[in-house]
Amino acid sequence: MGIETALLVGVCAFATSALTAVLGFGGGIVLLAVLVAFVDPLVAIPLHAAIQVVSNGTRTIVRRRDVDWSIVWRTSLLLLPAGALTLPLARQAPEAALQALIAVAVLAATWLPEWNSRPLPAPSSGGWIGLGAVVGALNPVVGATGPLIAPFFRAGTRDRLGFVGTFAASQVTGHLAKLVLFGVVGLLPASQAPAAATGIVGVIAGTWVGSRILDRMPERRFDRLYLVAITAVAAWLLVDALR
Repeated sequence: MGIETALLVGVCAFATSALTAVLGFGGGIVLLAVLVAFVDPLVAIPLHAAIQVVSNGTRTIVRRRDVDWSIVWRTSLLLLPAGALTLPLARQAPEAALQALIAVAVLAATWLPEWNSRPLPAPSSGGWIGLGAVVGALNPVVGATGPLIAPFFRAGTRDRLGFVGTFAASQVTGHLAKLVLFGVVGLLPASQAPAAATGIVGVIAGTWVGSRILDRMPERRFDRLYLVAITAVAAWLLVDALR
């Protein structure tokens, strides 16, 4: 990967991290799409994970007082064992079919409660553990599972700041699990270090900018932007998978 591509990764990391700092999700999957355009997907996923650990870690530090740690530890319990079970499928899994399934699930979890005028219920203690297992299993195959679980975190947290902080902390553990699994099988090439470095600088700066915007945003405006953004991300996933 040349210096121009590494700089492009840094710029995209800044923009997508700022987006995620405002809405809590969405930027990671855009960044993964950019990385896949330049490197093999099995290299892009761990590179993306390394950058996202810093992105979500920075956001967790900024929102540390808003994090619901009981949710974080429950969703983290089965990440590694579930991921270890599906890691051998990373090269063979029907990625497009999984991506389309995730897109449909996101749209259903977001809009069925809206249409029925019944909020999506917050997961139980066991539900959070099960959700973490699903994320762990999909992590090595899909790479970015944030949109799939975002509606449950929105339902299970008290406000926009709690959602952004708790979701960020849970994403840190998810991406760390991915790094461990891919590191074990030797898919963390040192040749991608420049892209990782520029990406890390970009996400730190983007998180700072996006967090300032979120602090000034009213709750109702956040809710509207959240619905628009998660619908757009799910629609893009579905179109991309069908294409």
